[in-house]
Amino acid sequence: MRTINPVQKKCRLDVGWDPKTTLWLWSPTLALWVFSLSVAAIGLLPSLPEIGGVLWVYIIAFLLLVSLPQTRALCLLLVISLLGALWALSSNKAALEQRLPESAHGIDQRLRVEVVSLPEVRSNPALQRGATRDIRFQARILEAGPGEVHSGSLLYLTWYRADVEVQRLLRGNSHWDLPVRLKRPRGSVNPHTFDYEGWLLRRGVYATGYVRPQNGDPQWLSQGMGLSALRDAFRQKLQRLPINQSALVTALLLGDRSGLSRADSDLLKQTGTAHLLAISGLHVGMVAGFLLLLGQVLARALGVLMGTCPRWIPMLLALIGTLTYTLLAGAPLSAQRALVMTWVLLLAWHWRRRVGAGLAFSLALALVLIIQPLAFFGAGFWLSFAAVGALLLGFSGRSSVRQERTTENGVEGSEASAHVGMKRHVEAWFLRWFSTFVQLLRSQWLVALGLILPSVVYFSGYSSGGMLLNLMAIPWLGLIILPALMLGTLLLGTGLGIWCFKFADWQLTLLMEMLKYARDFVPTWQPLITPQSTTLLVLSALGALLLILPRGVPGRYLGCLFLLPLLQSMLPVSTPGRQGLTFTALDVGQGLALSVRSQEARLVFDTGPLSPSGWSAGGAIVAPYLSGVGVRELDVLVVSHGDRDHAGGVAALLQSLPVNNFYAPGQLGKKLVGDFDIRADSCVAGERLYFGELSVRWLWPLQKKIDGEENDQSCVALIEWQQVRILLTGDITSSVERRLVELYPMEKPVDLLVAPHHGSKTSSSQTLLSWARPERVIFSAGYRHHFGHPHANVVARYRAMDTQIFNTAQSGAVELSWQRGTSEPVISWGRSAPRFWYADHNGEAEPSGRLSRREQL
Repeated sequence: MRTINPVQKKCRLDVGWDPKTTLWLWSPTLALWVFSLSVAAIGLLPSLPEIGGVLWVYIIAFLLLVSLPQTRALCLLLVISLLGALWALSSNKAALEQRLPESAHGIDQRLRVEVVSLPEVRSNPALQRGATRDIRFQARILEAGPGEVHSGSLLYLTWYRADVEVQRLLRGNSHWDLPVRLKRPRGSVNPHTFDYEGWLLRRGVYATGYVRPQNGDPQWLSQGMGLSALRDAFRQKLQRLPINQSALVTALLLGDRSGLSRADSDLLKQTGTAHLLAISGLHVGMVAGFLLLLGQVLARALGVLMGTCPRWIPMLLALIGTLTYTLLAGAPLSAQRALVMTWVLLLAWHWRRRVGAGLAFSLALALVLIIQPLAFFGAGFWLSFAAVGALLLGFSGRSSVRQERTTENGVEGSEASAHVGMKRHVEAWFLRWFSTFVQLLRSQWLVALGLILPSVVYFSGYSSGGMLLNLMAIPWLGLIILPALMLGTLLLGTGLGIWCFKFADWQLTLLMEMLKYARDFVPTWQPLITPQSTTLLVLSALGALLLILPRGVPGRYLGCLFLLPLLQSMLPVSTPGRQGLTFTALDVGQGLALSVRSQEARLVFDTGPLSPSGWSAGGAIVAPYLSGVGVRELDVLVVSHGDRDHAGGVAALLQSLPVNNFYAPGQLGKKLVGDFDIRADSCVAGERLYFGELSVRWLWPLQKKIDGEENDQSCVALIEWQQVRILLTGDITSSVERRLVELYPMEKPVDLLVAPHHGSKTSSSQTLLSWARPERVIFSAGYRHHFGHPHANVVARYRAMDTQIFNTAQSGAVELSWQRGTSEPVISWGRSAPRFWYADHNGEAEPSGRLSRREQL
């Protein structure tokens, strides 16, 4: 028989696996976190791998773990990780495949559809108020004709200039026979702006498009039944109530914010209280509490009649009620998370089981990612889970201390009850309420710390005064307004129900007035720059995490140092990207919007289009981009001419940030400035602006006495910084191009040319190209737009001159950065971001033309 040396036995025991560690590895909380992280890891890949390749990676990892005795306990976690990865991979691949093919982009179809969302009716400023409106809605295809469109696919449609009859009939779950033009789900791609394309992908939208009545009369078929119809009917009843804040009431009860005015939206954002309208834990928790109380009353009433009190009635009522409320609100991510956690706590309470907060949190996280594996790309995901996670972490480990103090106070109270008078009772009451206020203040501090980083990343700013305002707004809304709205909903159609809605309306009016008054006295929205590297982002997150940890953790206040990257734009030092010259051609579709930044100057050339529906690139793209890169005011705003695709975004941009100087051709500037307190000057050939090392020289037009509306009246500017030369041409045609060659016989070529008139066939003549000899050219155009820019002959001329070509329709925003002492720029473009739905366009994001020496390396 083989004997074992005691030393060998000791060593074998030392390297063995600790049973406690094994139990920890098999905990449900850890398993849920592994599953969730695996789902997120797949979604973060720049392109989706094949399922077979992923399986081989996991098989190899599994064999390695099995071969080592010390790591065999990790095999279960590896299997859970594989499940998460396969679920995310299959779901994401299916989402990509369920999109309209490129070959079918722009096709006209006649489809039978069912409206499956709450239609959003929006006022069109270009139309007569009340007569016609634009309506956006989601529709499911019931029956499709021949072609590449399939039944059951989800569409996101717009009905422009819908008349009163259409507004009356277009309801949730209504059936229609519609002539539509469909487009592949696609959006502009710019830094620090909303990812519309990703938003469509997460919702499973097959195609976007709009109704085309000129292709045939739309026909209403029938009104179906379903959740959308129920939500629509409820919204109609709310809108008919005799209240003033019907838009806020609809947002609180149905999650529909389409009726909110721009003033109310800006007020809530500036004061850091916009989350009050998001259907989240506050709203779901209030519904659960209200229904539990109602269920207790019903259960006790039945107990009097039956002799026994059924405990399941309050729990069942709360479960059904919270689910109904979440569905009526449209089931946003914040409500899904709150619903899962509420159900876990309700079931644990009913079965008399203790469930840890960490398990409920991780279960909610996993279920949300099962429903939508790409949910973590949305701002609502991070705002919701960061706020709850900060509260759970900040108040962890405090129950035992509180229990000990309660016990001690109880003993002292029992002894003092016979000896201490009213004074001690008053002091105890005061201390109890003071402690409650301190805990409320601490909760707001924790939520503020948890939300600051997601707010900066997604919205390029943060409301520092929001913490103080939420101290009043949250209890006000949760304890007064929401209960009144819930009671009014249950009693809808009765006199008491109308009184409840009127009371809630009165309180909402007071709340909004309080926010307006406080906006002038507390710090409001503060633009902040997103950390420019992953390292700085991780350090900022670590700093917030350290500050959130419970008191007593060593080194907790060192977290203040890690938050410094968030405050870099407020420090008296140059921010990243300002040491050289940064030029950005933003992706605004069929239009033009350019940004030029140096250490001394911040310029914008054109502001992008204004759509017939009122959407403005100036407010939706240009302003968020500038805020994201730390621009708080513009030194110069130039509008090349009066076309809507160049000047449409002026008003929205002027409302978003201050402008020191405004230039436009002729009298156009005074027209565009309007009531804004800004001086408008004319761009006139021969004049020059200086901003340190950067200069702007006007080459065209030659006179001031023009209206500035025509293409050939466009401002033409030559921007020079050190040895870099950039030529901006607006929408001039070949006739003006010939005049420029005659007036300015240049000797040096330009480093960058923004193609005249988006690359139309009437511009970019061979005369201009031979004169400017551009190193690079950028076409700013819409994806597969009906104008067909850039024209094939124009592109061929640039290729013949060996010019590097960029097209925002294919690449997204294009950014070129020159550093001091270098002649070659660092070039990046929007669709090079690591998003697999960008990589799905078969390499179209790659720039065409020759590559610079630096890019070849």
